[in-house]
Formats: sequence, structure tokens, C-alpha cells
Amino acid sequence: MVFSLAEAAGQKRLTISLYGLWRRHRFWETGYKRFIDIVNAVLEDEELVARLRYMGVEEVVLEGSEPYIVVNIDKIRQRLSC
Repeated sequence: MVFSLAEAAGQKRLTISLYGLWRRHRFWETGYKRFIDIVNAVLEDEELVARLRYMGVEEVVLEGSEPYIVVNIDKIRQRLSC
């Protein structure tokens, strides 16, 4: 639904806050005390970054302490339909 709304507005890219994931983060399950530490660990791993790019994540943006991902709508839709 989000992609359909974005396309109707003529958007090719969508910025998504990772705040919702942060709210569900349980440090005892992940081994990371802070959610932002997970984001940083992923960004430091070239293989994971390559996999994110393949899926359509164009960049990760940090505004203050809040991370966002910028995704290519067409690429995400293509990957989800496979």
C-alpha cells in the first residue's frame, strides 16, 4: 500500500524511518545494547551493504540519532515479486 501511494504521488524513492524497528529491539536477543549499534555494524559489513543495495536500499541516513533508509520503489517492488 505504501508503494502504491508513493507511486501515485510520483515518487521514485521513499525514505523510511527505522524507529519502528528500534522500538522492538531487545538487546538480550541481538547482543547489541543499542539499536544504533546494529545499524552501524550492518553498515560496516560490505557484504550486508551489498545485499541491502541489491534489495533496493540506496542509502542509510542518520538524522541526529535516528536512522532512515532510502529505498528505490521500483527495485523493492521487483525484488518482492520474485
